Amino acid sequence: MNQTGIIRKIDDLGRIVLPKELRKHLNINSGDDFQILLDGERIVLEKYSYLKKYNTELLRIIECFKELKNYDINLIINNKIINKNNTEVKNKYIDIIKERKIYINDIVSKIEISNSIIKEGKLVIYPIVLNSDLLGSILIVSKDNIENIMNYTKIINNIIKNYYI
Repeated sequence: MNQTGIIRKIDDLGRIVLPKELRKHLNINSGDDFQILLDGERIVLEKYSYLKKYNTELLRIIECFKELKNYDINLIINNKIINKNNTEVKNKYIDIIKERKIYINDIVSKIEISNSIIKEGKLVIYPIVLNSDLLGSILIVSKDNIENIMNYTKIINNIIKNYYI
């Protein structure tokens, strides 16, 4: 484990304040859920994702959808593309995802999703929101018409929300 050199006192209610720099570095936002784990004498805080426990099943579903339409479909949880490498998406897409709004770029262009993933096509980013909590996003790149991409994205979103949440 990496030491930060940061030391904090626990207040009368048992709270510890995480420094702003640490929250920014780890993309921790107000309202985020955390799981509390014990590792011997250590307390470990881990950012919790309702979808993360279904990674394998969700990846299979996305692979099926990819084969049907030949779209580039990515599930993003905690700013990482859920795949073998858990690649972090570019900051500009993280900012879009944080807005919790549907984002559409309906012009075919070069899209640099991460440092290692560059695609060409139209882009749709669709948030997966439940009870005002952002659980993740679906990011699709395709050269198909935008209405088809949106319809496909809505279907995937509904499957995730209805069967995995």
